[in-house]
Amino acid sequence: MTDALEENVPNILIVDDTPANALLLARMLTLRGYHARAVHSGALALQAARLEPPDLFLLDIKMPEMDGYELCELLKADPLLEEIPVIFVSVLNETVDKVQGFRVGGVDFVTKPFQLEEVYARVEAHLRIRSLQRRLLEQQMKLQEFNGRLEERVEEEICKSRDKDLLVMRQEKLASLGQLAAGVAHEINNPIGYISSNLSVLAEYFEQIVEYDRICQESGFGGLAPSIRESITKSRNSLRVEELLEDGVALIRESLVGAGRVTKIVRDLKNFSRADAVESEAVALTSCMDIALTIAHNELKYITTIRKEYESGEEILCHPGQLSQLFLNLLVNAGQSLSALKMGEIVLRSWHDDRCVFASVSDNGCGISEEVRERIFDPFFTTKDVGKGTGLGLSIAYDIISRHKGEIMVESVVDGGSTFTVKLPRIREAV
Repeated sequence: MTDALEENVPNILIVDDTPANALLLARMLTLRGYHARAVHSGALALQAARLEPPDLFLLDIKMPEMDGYELCELLKADPLLEEIPVIFVSVLNETVDKVQGFRVGGVDFVTKPFQLEEVYARVEAHLRIRSLQRRLLEQQMKLQEFNGRLEERVEEEICKSRDKDLLVMRQEKLASLGQLAAGVAHEINNPIGYISSNLSVLAEYFEQIVEYDRICQESGFGGLAPSIRESITKSRNSLRVEELLEDGVALIRESLVGAGRVTKIVRDLKNFSRADAVESEAVALTSCMDIALTIAHNELKYITTIRKEYESGEEILCHPGQLSQLFLNLLVNAGQSLSALKMGEIVLRSWHDDRCVFASVSDNGCGISEEVRERIFDPFFTTKDVGKGTGLGLSIAYDIISRHKGEIMVESVVDGGSTFTVKLPRIREAV
C-alpha cells in the first residue's frame, strides 16, 4: 500500500451473511494493512456504520431479511453515509445484476469466487478515489472560506470608502483566487500523475497477458496429454478468464478516461490561476470559455444544462486568465438568474467576422428589466439581498473587456432570459 493510504489506515466494513466468507475477506484485508470489520446482516451493518462510518463497504447481495441492494439504498439515503463507496461482492454475475448494483449506488462489482488480487486492486483504487475526493472537497471548502473572508474584507472597504479604486480590488481578488487555485492544482497534480502512470503501465501488462492467452489458445497446448488440455480448458472456462481479461481492459480504459478528466480540471485550474499575468498571449476565446465552464461546473450542474455552439476557434491576443474570469462571472450570473422550479439552459456561442471575434452566454432565466439593465455594469450595484453579493461581478467583466479594447452587450426579456455578448478585435496590439 502507498504512503498516502498508510497515513490514515482505511476502515472497511464487510457485510456477508456467510461468516466464513466475511472473516476470510476481513483477515486478508487486515494482512494487507487495512482496518477491516465484518458483520453478517444489513441491520447490523447500518448500526455499525452509523457508530463508526467506514471508508468503504464490501456488500454481499443475497442475504436474508435485507439484501445488498436494499442495504445500499438505505446507505445512500443516509446523509452520514451517502458518499461512502460501495463494492458489491456476490455470486450473481448476470449483466442485469450488475446494472441493478450500479443503479442503487454501487461503484464496482466483484464476482464470487473472487481473486484476492482483484479485490485488493479494486479496493485500493476506490479508496484512492475517495481520498482524492475528500482532499478536493477540503480545498473547495478552503476556497469558499477564503472567498467569504475576502468578500467580508471588500464590504469593510466599501463601508470605509465606496470610491476606492475598483481595479485594485479586482486585481487583489484575482491574484488571491489565482494563488489558491494554483495550490489546489498542485495538490491534486502529483497523486493523479502517478495514478495515470500506473494505469498506463497496467494497461500494457494487460495487453501482454491478453496476447499470451491468445497464443496459448491458438497453440491448443500441443504436446500435453488430452486429459490435461481438457482440464486446462475447463478451468479456464470456470474462471471466466476471457471475460476477466475483456473486463480488465475495459476497466483500465475507463479509469484512464476518468484520470484524464481530473487532469483537465487541474490544467484549467492552473490556467485560471494566471488571471493576473502581465504578458498577453494568443489564445482562442473558446478556450477561455471552456476553462470558465470547468470552474463553474460544480455550481451549475444541478440547475442547468450547458449547450455549446462554437463556430469559431479564432485566436486573439489577450490575457487568458482575465477573459476566463470574465466568462466565469457571466456563467455564475446566468446560473443565479435561473428559476428553482425548472431545469435551466445556458448556451455558449462563438463566431467571428472579418474584424472581430464574438462570444455570448445566453440563459432562459428571469431576465433583466430595462431600468436595471441600465445599471448592471455599475460598481457595487446588485439586486440581491444584503450580504448575498458585492455587485462587482458584471462590473469586473466590464472592466476586463474595456482593458482589452472590446465591448460587452446585453439583450434581455423579463421572464424570457438574457444574452451577454462579448466583442473583441481579431488582430490587435498587446493589451
